[in-house]
Amino acid sequence: MKIAVGSVVRGFKLKEAVKAHLQSRGHTVMDVGCPDTAQFCKFPSVGQRIAHALGSGAAELAISCCGSGTGATISAGKFKGVCAVSCESERTARMARVVNDANCLCMGEDIVTPELACKMVDAFVEARFQDAPAVPEPVRAFWREAREELMARGADPAARELEFLKKP
Repeated sequence: MKIAVGSVVRGFKLKEAVKAHLQSRGHTVMDVGCPDTAQFCKFPSVGQRIAHALGSGAAELAISCCGSGTGATISAGKFKGVCAVSCESERTARMARVVNDANCLCMGEDIVTPELACKMVDAFVEARFQDAPAVPEPVRAFWREAREELMARGADPAARELEFLKKP
């Protein structure tokens, strides 16, 4: 599977651990930044790059990391075609795909360990939308309707360069 990964400086170590894990499992990983921890990278630029990778079809799923997972979620999730979720457990990562058809998992380096992040990524990547046979069809129909509404909101994501704080 083609998966985009991104982070800001606070989230870089988590992104690198997730990237290595995904590659070890045979996935094609597209790193949209930040390239290192030498400069403070602005999270809106990373979020838009994640959204563009998803919107253009360059990636099927995305993983974005920051300190808490919140900035990553907000910055990617504001674009059309992106359902970004901030998760802190394997269960929430799996259910975000099963119920919401989320395509961007966001995590916080201050919240989850690299080991837990890799387990969450596996749960997210391996889950399938509506893989809940015991759930009644009217509920699953609502899930489909909600997915269409959520994915239609927001602006189309355009290509964007990474932005960094200027040094004083």
